[in-house]
Amino acid sequence: GAGALGCEYLKNFAMIGMCTKSEHGRLIITDMDTIEKSNLNRQFLFRSHDVQKCKSTVASQAALRMNPHLEIEAHTNRVGADTEHVYDDSFFEQLDGVCNALDN
Repeated sequence: GAGALGCEYLKNFAMIGMCTKSEHGRLIITDMDTIEKSNLNRQFLFRSHDVQKCKSTVASQAALRMNPHLEIEAHTNRVGADTEHVYDDSFFEQLDGVCNALDN
């Protein structure tokens, strides 16, 4: 997710240089939600001009501004039964780690 927890994780990953091109790393973030005005007080990567835009896309762009060496890929999918063809075993087997940013 690219909400409150996801924004915090993205900021931390960007600041410590995790998933950079020089490390041959890559960060994949997905969130199917769009930014709402009520998000602006707790999701610091978003600004008022971002309202109605995709959270994962805007958050990844903000993280890239913090660290332009970050290798990041934004998806706008929900992870669940309807996207098992995208997030299948072969997808997860290529990952070194997974960080879940769901807050519920």
